[in-house]
Amino acid sequence: MPIRWMSEKDASEFLRKGTEGRLATCNGAGQPYVTPLNYLYREGKIYFHCKLIGRKLDNIAENSRVCFEVSKTAKITVTNDRPCACSTRYTSVLAFGIARVIADGAEKTALLNLLVEKYAAGKAFQPVEEKDSAGCAVVEIGIEQISGKMNVDPE
Repeated sequence: MPIRWMSEKDASEFLRKGTEGRLATCNGAGQPYVTPLNYLYREGKIYFHCKLIGRKLDNIAENSRVCFEVSKTAKITVTNDRPCACSTRYTSVLAFGIARVIADGAEKTALLNLLVEKYAAGKAFQPVEEKDSAGCAVVEIGIEQISGKMNVDPE
C-alpha cells in the first residue's frame, strides 16, 4: 500500500474529527516535551485546556513555536516469514504553529464550552461559566503549516 499525502482540506477534516493529539513544545534550551491531550479544532486553530501552571505552559512562555500531531492506526500487519515486511496502516496529521494562552475570560469560557460539547457527543452537560473558567488555561495554536499522510487500505 503506497503512502499518500493528504490535501490540506482532508488533513483539516481529520483534525476536526480526532479526539486525542500530542503537543510538542520545547523550552528555551531546546529540550523537547510531548504531552497527549484532548483538543478542539475550529476555524483553522487548535484549542486545548490545562492547569494554570506546568511544563507545557512554561515551554510555551519561553518558545511559542509548537507542533501538534494526531494519528490513527488502522491495522498492523505482521509477516512471520519476512520480519522486514511488517507494516502499519495509519493516518497521521502534523500541524505547526504558534501557541498563545487565551487571556479574555469570555473567549476562554466559550472555548471551554465548545470543548465540553465536543466530548459530550450529544449528551447534556452543565455549561461552564466564566467564574468557573478562572481555574484553568485555554491555549490556542494558530496553525501556520499542516500536512497529513496515510497508508490505509481503500474503503
